[in-house]
Amino acid sequence: MLMKKFIITLMAAAAMMFAGTQTSNAQDFNFDPAQMAQMRVDQLKKPLKLNDEQSAKLLDIFKKQNEEMSKIFAGGGMPDMGEFQKMMEKNDAEVKAVLSEEQAKAYDEQQRKMREQFGGGF
Repeated sequence: MLMKKFIITLMAAAAMMFAGTQTSNAQDFNFDPAQMAQMRVDQLKKPLKLNDEQSAKLLDIFKKQNEEMSKIFAGGGMPDMGEFQKMMEKNDAEVKAVLSEEQAKAYDEQQRKMREQFGGGF
């Protein structure tokens, strides 16, 4: 039950991210997947104290994640939850592999706060 809530929360966050992108496009901001990946790196750089090498690696991971996310959400409707969960777990592991133990803890805390914000905290 807890895992199902977690997955639904992540799906909602992803859907909001892509919905926000579409809204932004309508407002002539024109974010593309590479820009979105850069924004994520920029949001993590200061709080996690990322160095240039880590930033570059995370940028590649986030670009790839955005491409995978686009495929999963293509065609509208609800994506396959198993496929979505596998993708999120894989990406999370890739991100943590780039970070130090201290940075990974801070990253986990940021992820927890995001889940609380979008899913009511569980």
